[in-house]
Amino acid sequence: MGIEVNRNKIIYKRNFKASPEEIYRAYTNKDLFEQWFHPKGGTTKVYRYEVQEGGEGFFSIETPQGKSYTLTRYKEIHRPTFLAYEDYFADERGKINKEVPGMYNTVRLNDIGQGVTELVATSELSSAEMVQQMIDMELEAGMDSTFDNLEELLQKS
Repeated sequence: MGIEVNRNKIIYKRNFKASPEEIYRAYTNKDLFEQWFHPKGGTTKVYRYEVQEGGEGFFSIETPQGKSYTLTRYKEIHRPTFLAYEDYFADERGKINKEVPGMYNTVRLNDIGQGVTELVATSELSSAEMVQQMIDMELEAGMDSTFDNLEELLQKS
């Protein structure tokens, strides 16, 4: 499990002792999403959350290093196994920062039996150079930390 790089794509895989429906709910329920979608020591605040095809989400993540805003546009949803969305850095009003390219993300939830679901999160960036910049910024540690939060949340339910 962990990160794979394929040109301009980052592919993160991890198994969870939970059903696809439970993980899907953690991605699509505002209250649950706020509890886990940030690195350890951070917080997430959702301002708008319309998880449906054509819908948008707008949220901030605050860590000791600072605060960032993200605008998400949902493109394709197949409950409870697939989400596709675009992410953009934004300002505090939800206006997209056009200086930073967005990324196309997919989340696949594969039931592999015995109460275990494989999560495959793929982020497609504008170039292989952008992927390398994210890797250099300790992306894998941040993703591990964020998905540790998800695992803890799933164990509570």
